[in-house]
Amino acid sequence: MIISGIRIIKFAFQDFFRNFWLSLATVSVLTLTLLTVNGLIAVNFLGKMAISEAEDRVDVGIHFRPEIGEERIQTVKITLMGMPEVRDVEYVSPAESLRRFSEQYGDDALVIESLGEVDGNPFGSTLVVRARSIGDYEKIIKTLDDPAFAEIIEERDFDDRQEIIGRIETISRRIEAFGLGASAAIAIVTFLIVLNTIRVSIYTHREEIRIMRLVGASNGFIRGPFYVQAVAWSVLAVALTAAVTVPTVFFVQPYLERFFGSTSVDLVGFYRVNLLEIFGVQLLAVMAMSIITTKMATARYLRT
Repeated sequence: MIISGIRIIKFAFQDFFRNFWLSLATVSVLTLTLLTVNGLIAVNFLGKMAISEAEDRVDVGIHFRPEIGEERIQTVKITLMGMPEVRDVEYVSPAESLRRFSEQYGDDALVIESLGEVDGNPFGSTLVVRARSIGDYEKIIKTLDDPAFAEIIEERDFDDRQEIIGRIETISRRIEAFGLGASAAIAIVTFLIVLNTIRVSIYTHREEIRIMRLVGASNGFIRGPFYVQAVAWSVLAVALTAAVTVPTVFFVQPYLERFFGSTSVDLVGFYRVNLLEIFGVQLLAVMAMSIITTKMATARYLRT
C-alpha cells in the first residue's frame, strides 16, 4: 500500500513536469478564477461597508414645538430608547439647534439677516433618532404617529430621507444578487475549463492507461497520479492567488480610506481576520472541483 502510494506520487510529479506547459495553463486558469472570486469578495465587503456608512448617516430628526417643555421631550426620548429598533437618541437643545443652523447657513447673508429679525430663538428642542437597521425606521415612525406624540411634534425630517433609504436597500440587494450570480457563473465556466484541460492531459496518456488496464492495474492506481496532480494544481493556484491578493489589498487600502473618508473601511483588517477561512475554503473548493473533474475525465478510459 505504501509502495503504491509512493509510486502514484512519483508518477504524478513526473507527469506534472513532463507536461509542464499544460500544468501551467491549468494553474493559470485556476489562479485567474480565484483572483476574480477574491475581487468579488472585496467588492461585496466594500459594498456592505459603504451601505453601513450610509446607514450611520441616516436618522430621523424630530423637531418639537418651541413651547414644549424639556420634561415632555425626555418622556419621548425614554419611550424611543425603550424600543429594540432604536440604536441611539440624541437630544439637541434649542440653543444648540440655533448654533448648528447658524453654522450651516453662515455664508448665506439673507438667511442670517432673516434670522436676526426674529425675536428670540425660533427653534425648539430636537431629538435625533438612529435605528439599528434601515428597516427599523418604519416602526419608529409609526410610534411617533401616536396622537400623544403628534400633538407636540412640529416637524419630522424623515420623509426627505426615505428616498435615500430606498436606494440603499436597492443597492444592497443588487450587490448580493450580483455576487451570487457572478460566483455561480465563474464556478460553471471554471469547471468546464478545468474539465477540458484535464481531459487533454488524460488523452495524452490514453495508451498508458489502456496498457495499465491490461496488466491488471486498479482504477484507483490509474486515477491516483491524476488526483495528486489535481491537488498540486489546487495548492499552487491558491498559493499564487494569496501571493497576489494580499499585497494588492495592502496597496489599495490607503486609496480606500481616502475615497470613503474613513478608516473604518478596513479591507486589510478584513483579510487579516478571515485569511485562513477565505483561502482555506477556496483551497477545499478548488481541490474538490479538480478531483471531481478528474474522475469524470478518466471515467471514459476506465469503463469495464
